[in-house]
Amino acid sequence: MLSLLSLVAFTPAHLGSGDDVQPRDTVSVIESVVPALPATVRVSIVGGDTFLRIESDGVPVEVHGYDDEQYLRISAAGRVEVNVNSTTSVLNRDRYGNVGDGDVTGPKDTVRWVTIADDGIAMWHDHRIHWMSPTTPRTVDEQGTVQEWAVPLVVDGRRVLVSGRLFLRDRASFAWWLVALLAAVAAWWSSRMRRTRLLVVPFVSMVGAIVGWMQWSGLPSGARVTPLLLGFCTGAFVLGVLALIMRRNANVATSVNAGGAAALVVVAWMNLDQVRAAYVPGIDAEWIARITIQLLLGTGLAACADGIVRIVRDQPAA
Repeated sequence: MLSLLSLVAFTPAHLGSGDDVQPRDTVSVIESVVPALPATVRVSIVGGDTFLRIESDGVPVEVHGYDDEQYLRISAAGRVEVNVNSTTSVLNRDRYGNVGDGDVTGPKDTVRWVTIADDGIAMWHDHRIHWMSPTTPRTVDEQGTVQEWAVPLVVDGRRVLVSGRLFLRDRASFAWWLVALLAAVAAWWSSRMRRTRLLVVPFVSMVGAIVGWMQWSGLPSGARVTPLLLGFCTGAFVLGVLALIMRRNANVATSVNAGGAAALVVVAWMNLDQVRAAYVPGIDAEWIARITIQLLLGTGLAACADGIVRIVRDQPAA
């Protein structure tokens, strides 16, 4: 039952429209903003190709939609509003625009503004900056370009065009799977050592929790999803520490330690896409996440196997 602690998760805090930040092989890049924006207005891409984000401090900004309709605006006072009757607002509810006519909340030619924030920050899923199909896109040049894109804005009364390109990046090598194998061998060897047997799970869990926090905090508010890596690894760390505290009762300590190891296997399995995806959410040094997930997987498998062997071996004879 103690292993259920590892399943405690945090409340999701992601933007509830269109898409979540996930590991992917496509990345959008802003290449030009013409004319240049004032220093108090900043535009960026969040989540590889997931969100466009505008932060304005005292400057009114308007975002035009797919039909050049009024879609989103930021007032000089920082009030952020979205036209919920716009075609863009409706289509943005699904990454690939798969919505029905019944999803429209009102007449498209009637503007209905709804306030969604008051901090001058707008972040939305925009179909113009990503590939509109679940299939892998083809590239048009040696740089990996998939498509060029442009998003029109009106900044302080001036028309501005934000332009960029979507790229398909190469996936990471299969060689990363060797890390899991090496971690499993090292963890199994450590399990043979009496003094270090119960130290591996809490140590590796702590590493996973730190990396999970880095990924979660590396995304801006509104783009963050449930931090599974942080939550599961924190639970596994708690179980690992409990196992150390109860080490005088070998059977109980082994069972609790195996529960923490199982949590590591589960969370590693849930995050396996990060091992080879070109874009890894929330962290610029992708290799850190790749190594960590493989470390969790290898260590968890070895510690689980060791726990099962010990529990079966130490069962009293009938």
